[in-house]
Amino acid sequence: MDATIVPKMQKHYPVLLKEIISVISPQHGGTFIDCTFGQGGYTKKILDFENTNVIALDRDKESEKIATQLKKNFENRFIFKNIKFSQLNNLKLKNENIRGVIFDLGYSYTQIKDPQKGLSFDANGQLNMRLGLNSYSADDAINKLDEKELEKIFKFFGDEKEAKYISRNIIKERSKNKIDTKSLVEIIDKSKKRKNFKVHNATKAFQALRIFVNKEISELIFGLINAAKVLKKGGILGVVTFHSLEDKIVKYFFKSLSMTFPATSTEVHPAVL
Repeated sequence: MDATIVPKMQKHYPVLLKEIISVISPQHGGTFIDCTFGQGGYTKKILDFENTNVIALDRDKESEKIATQLKKNFENRFIFKNIKFSQLNNLKLKNENIRGVIFDLGYSYTQIKDPQKGLSFDANGQLNMRLGLNSYSADDAINKLDEKELEKIFKFFGDEKEAKYISRNIIKERSKNKIDTKSLVEIIDKSKKRKNFKVHNATKAFQALRIFVNKEISELIFGLINAAKVLKKGGILGVVTFHSLEDKIVKYFFKSLSMTFPATSTEVHPAVL
């Protein structure tokens, strides 16, 4: 999903809220784990159904403010943890009947438009892209890694065809000036041989940096593994993906799970949207 500036008053709504709710069927009650709480869109909808409980996770500290307000209305049915979803196994679950685990791998409008996070290529100032619980930033990557390392990041995480030229030009520019968000966008734009008038030229490179900085691939893999472990028989694992790399990983995981445990189709029901 493209990083764009969103009007100040616009709120974030999960793009596949109805689809996820129809898949996990909270009307039948049970405990659900919302691995990407964000602004609480999925959690709030699940808690609208009686006999449901939600354990919500998010690495972004800002989400804790929204969770604190929600806790006032659902004190006995809602728990929030400021942890990465790869740490699902640290929840110390006892006898909870986990009926569903959901992941929405997109980013909220508030995260995208937050200048401090630096997720948007329309932002100004220092590069960041940290989503929480990590110290390494995009600024560290762009201004410290060598040309080959940067090329690999852009190529493998962003499928950027001009990865070599972008990396080379970054090294040239940073020998003269420290690179910030605006100058990085200019470098990428100048490095692109073919201009794309439908998608911003910096889209793939920014995606790659964000994935690298937040270790999103390893986070996703461990998150899926631990989610499958905590689900009870008949539980549902639902994942909303936003780019091909995520999609391939999730589908490969579901396929591998089915091959390893042939009976899994009657025990853990996967859904990738």
